[in-house]
Amino acid sequence: MKRGNPKRQHGAALLALLAAIMLGASWFLVSQLNSESGAAAAARKTRNAEVMNRAKQALIGYVAAQAAKAGENNPGSLPCPENPGDFDSSTGRQGLAGTNCGLLSAQKVGRFPWRTLGTEQLFDVAGESLWYVVSRNWGVDIGARTTINSGTTGQLTLDGVPMAALIIAPGAALTVSAAGCTAWNQVRPTMGMPDWRNYLECENGTTPADAAFVSTGPSGSFNDQIVGITAAEVLGGIEAAIAHRIEREIVPTLRDAYLATTWGLAGMERMFPFAAAFAD
Repeated sequence: MKRGNPKRQHGAALLALLAAIMLGASWFLVSQLNSESGAAAAARKTRNAEVMNRAKQALIGYVAAQAAKAGENNPGSLPCPENPGDFDSSTGRQGLAGTNCGLLSAQKVGRFPWRTLGTEQLFDVAGESLWYVVSRNWGVDIGARTTINSGTTGQLTLDGVPMAALIIAPGAALTVSAAGCTAWNQVRPTMGMPDWRNYLECENGTTPADAAFVSTGPSGSFNDQIVGITAAEVLGGIEAAIAHRIEREIVPTLRDAYLATTWGLAGMERMFPFAAAFAD
């Protein structure tokens, strides 16, 4: 019986072993790259979350501080996004809150008004300035008056949940091409009037801007990262500020109105007024 060449058999076995080692190494390398890619994405999201939380706390603190000021006739109103025309530094108003973003206006989307709030300009990990959306019933128009009380909710929604405002890290520019999204090749100009479709994608980049926003979208066509501000998160500071203003501005006037001498009586006692007649 004729036998095979031992050297050839040994060489074939070595080749098979080498192929198995190379396949295993390739699998390990791909797995490692995927793991590192996932870790990098998680790190980016964590960093963006930190920056957006700073912006959120600055916004809540600013609104409470404004509500406490004497003469503030729209306590609780949220600042508008930066005016589109102030996108670059040519006007000297970059980072300042814009005007007319409340009940009388269309939905307002723009960059975060960092200078008005007293922070430095805040960027996401892609080096982009944060963006900002205000619910129409929490913004203010010139000459208008907001109506905010403890039962007021936001007219914006994030994944279906009512919000008073949104802060958005837009991420790097994308070519939006997923089904269900308006096709858009994002570019990031440094001058002129910005178009939010160059920064926000899919449901978040509708034009005209609507009140519905989402935190997830098609892979490769969506990278917005969003933090919401609910009415409840803003109201605590506003209520405390208004209570302090009532104590400071209204209570002394009421006390003086019911001072005994005001009613022709002696002494410094304060008198209760008569009850109103039913006919009144």
